[in-house]
Amino acid sequence: MARFCLFFTFILLGFPYLIWCQSQDCSVAKGQDGETGRPGRDGRSGQKGDHGDPGTPGHSTGLTASKGDAGDPGTPGVPGKIGYIGPEGPPGPPGDQGPKGTKGPVADTKAQHRAAFSAIQPRPRDNRVLFSQIITNEENVYDSSTGEFTCKEAGYYYFTFQVVSLGDLCLQLWMKKREEAGKKLLSFCDKNVRNHPQVNSGGSVLNLDPGDRVWIETDGKNQRINQIDNSSNFSGFLLFPRGE
Repeated sequence: MARFCLFFTFILLGFPYLIWCQSQDCSVAKGQDGETGRPGRDGRSGQKGDHGDPGTPGHSTGLTASKGDAGDPGTPGVPGKIGYIGPEGPPGPPGDQGPKGTKGPVADTKAQHRAAFSAIQPRPRDNRVLFSQIITNEENVYDSSTGEFTCKEAGYYYFTFQVVSLGDLCLQLWMKKREEAGKKLLSFCDKNVRNHPQVNSGGSVLNLDPGDRVWIETDGKNQRINQIDNSSNFSGFLLFPRGE
């Protein structure tokens, strides 16, 4: 009973205040903003739209563009690597025999070269041996003033010499090509202790070209030549010409 009376008294005391708030504007302090809500989920996909109306057809002018000029050539590429040499293939079958050739003209023996010489009486000049007396000199191939044979036709030539000595003697066969220096080809040396007449001889076949020269020399030390004996000689001749 006492609690009820206390509550009722409080109501009565606050009632004028409630009446006053209703008769005048009441303001309450603004509250704080609430927290931002979570993002919502994606909505469902919409339905596929209808096809649009076809567009108007394009207008053809009937003109064709002209072809452009050719461009400049590009720079050459880098050469590729050289490939490996492949294996050698098997030999092919033999070809058919060709037709028989026409008969050649009859050889004219008078037109053939007959280069040949022989000379005697050797006498040294420095190291060179000059055979001063000519016996044979077909086509004028030997010069007694120089002791040289000069080739006029390409071919194979045979040269031989024999020289009587009164002591030690070394003889050499020399040759000079047209554009080269002279060089010694062969050397023939004989010892003659008794200083009696003794023959030193030698020979060789040489393949010569026009303008090549051949002669005999001593070694500069052993040159005891018997200049009186006519048995000494230097000879040479063409064996056969060389076909080019």
